[in-house]
Amino acid sequence: MTIKNSVLKKPKISIIITYYNLGEYIFDCVLSILKQEYTNWELFIVNDGSDKENSKIVNRISHEKIKIINLKENQGQLIAFMKGLSYAKGEFICMVDADDILLPNYLSTLLYIHLRNNAAFVSSSCGEINDKNEVVSLNYVNNPIKEIETEISDNEIQNIFQANKNFIIKYLNIKKCPFGLWGWNPSTSAMFRKTSLEILKYYPDKSYWKTGADKVLFSLAHLIGGSINTSAVCYLYRHHKKNNSKTTLTTGHKKYLNEEYINTLINWNKKLRLDTIYMFISHKKDFIKKYNKLNYIKMFYHVIFCINLKICAKVIKTLAHKLIKI
Repeated sequence: MTIKNSVLKKPKISIIITYYNLGEYIFDCVLSILKQEYTNWELFIVNDGSDKENSKIVNRISHEKIKIINLKENQGQLIAFMKGLSYAKGEFICMVDADDILLPNYLSTLLYIHLRNNAAFVSSSCGEINDKNEVVSLNYVNNPIKEIETEISDNEIQNIFQANKNFIIKYLNIKKCPFGLWGWNPSTSAMFRKTSLEILKYYPDKSYWKTGADKVLFSLAHLIGGSINTSAVCYLYRHHKKNNSKTTLTTGHKKYLNEEYINTLINWNKKLRLDTIYMFISHKKDFIKKYNKLNYIKMFYHVIFCINLKICAKVIKTLAHKLIKI
């Protein structure tokens, strides 16, 4: 039996940018999407109640593959993402930050890994740029996978952004990466299977996540179907004064995060766990119907009883710091 090529279709990828007052960076981000090697994509830019000037900037973007969705007021990153997701037709979803830049191999590499493996999402490694578009690193020290090729051939020297085809992948399940632990690069790094994000509609307090929505997406999708990290560098993370971590210091280590952001991370972990437990209890019948009773019990118990020593150690250090009042 011969299958005609016309019968087979390349999967569509839906890219969602949640945009809030980042007009100075949005055009660079969109341009990097237009330059993707893989072309079967659609882009939704959700303007999350930006001010008039920034709204004018984003509304000037016009392309047949791009849809601008304007929210009347700022509702937060998670609600904005969910709004974009409601329009998405792709079987694969990317949440891209408006200040990041995608390398040309971003979509093609992440999709390649997805189609040859089974996981809820794939997270790539990244390089770093500053607010002047200057490249400061192509091997982000906080990358979950450290075994990135460092030898560069003569041909590659002509184009420092050339994709390395000899990348590494590592599969993570909920035992290797327990619920609440962060084991990936930031939001732009990931491509999700759309089915792994269906659980989001049950999440009880979407309005809480004004920022840090990737914490919810990654944690819940990973709980459903595991995840994959790859050493392939597919995008450039931008350091600037509006970063969620509120620091432009590029040292390669998270130990220099300010105290305010450390407290934010602790609060996120507590909020996510409590909301997820409530969600599992409130929608028990829906979850059993969707994931079957055995998987429901496994996931629910994992959220309740998993204890991660790394997180515990960080919490103890923070509490000790407060008690000492240095």
